Amino acid sequence: MEAAFKAFTSTGIKDVKMEDIAASLKISKKTLYDNFKGKKDLLVQSLEYKLPQLLEKDAKIIKCMPDPLKALVFCAVENIRFWSVFTDKFMEEAKAMPELGEYGASVRKEMDLHNNQLLDGCVAKGYLKEEDSSRLVSVFMANLMKADQLRGQDVFPSDLCFDLVLTIMGGLCTQKGRKVLDELKENYS
Repeated sequence: MEAAFKAFTSTGIKDVKMEDIAASLKISKKTLYDNFKGKKDLLVQSLEYKLPQLLEKDAKIIKCMPDPLKALVFCAVENIRFWSVFTDKFMEEAKAMPELGEYGASVRKEMDLHNNQLLDGCVAKGYLKEEDSSRLVSVFMANLMKADQLRGQDVFPSDLCFDLVLTIMGGLCTQKGRKVLDELKENYS
């Protein structure tokens, strides 16, 4: 699953060949086809394998980190690092596959639940104004996706992700929230 995920996300869907994945695993193409119906099946299963890992990391961060702003920052860093491996080519080709859109929508829904839980906690603690929390995710994600240098990296470096998240969040937080971000920067940079 790891090899297939890496091949698809870095190369794009159309350019990946089953024999290339088999060769990278040192197995025969027949063995790969014994386990998967074809390239589309392998693609879907590799995404169904990897995407829950991101959701599990988010859930673990939220559970282990009671402060919602700190949890939001660390979840955002994990999300950036995870999504940075998806090349623009992969994302474009994936749009043409309805089965990926449906699965992506279900993952996005769960991610939104995590984000909304954290945003509500940030508003309750006074880290964000209520009117800012509703637009935080869209502003945040739009700024991240504009950073073309994030796309197609093996893994975007944690320290750069962390600084990027703190910078964007700093513009959306109240003074109380910015104090928490300053504390994070001091303790984790």
